[in-house]
Amino acid sequence: MTFSNRYLRDLGGASLASVAATLIDALVYSILLWTLVRNGVFSVGFAAAIAAIFGGGVHYTLSRFWVFGRFNAPLKQSALTYFVVSWLGALAHGTFTTILVGAMGTVVGASVGWALSKGVIWLFWTYPLSRYVVFGGLGARSTTAPSADEVEASK
Repeated sequence: MTFSNRYLRDLGGASLASVAATLIDALVYSILLWTLVRNGVFSVGFAAAIAAIFGGGVHYTLSRFWVFGRFNAPLKQSALTYFVVSWLGALAHGTFTTILVGAMGTVVGASVGWALSKGVIWLFWTYPLSRYVVFGGLGARSTTAPSADEVEASK
């Protein structure tokens, strides 16, 4: 498989994993927004950070075992690294969402600001660090391990 094909498969797989994680994130965020935030128990930023952690669990599982499984990143190392990357991403997302809510207003900012923050954090933080630090590159046990598709294609 050529580098560009592999890169596109990584990007596509990471995108699908992120969509699944974002759906979980959005569900948890919506529940928190309309219950605990609405009643003044949580702030919008805290709700966004908590929801991002739930989505992060889905994203880690899909990324480690499906998208970047060919790198065979050690489970404990990748889990710890992913936790740090995820936690910092969740904090950034919560902070950025809070700033956008302040700039856009509660009604628009709580939804549009959340989605905009999600996209920016994924593009500039989650995907690059997942691909090149957590699972591949620095986090990889082996950069030469073939993917399941490559093994199957060679038969």
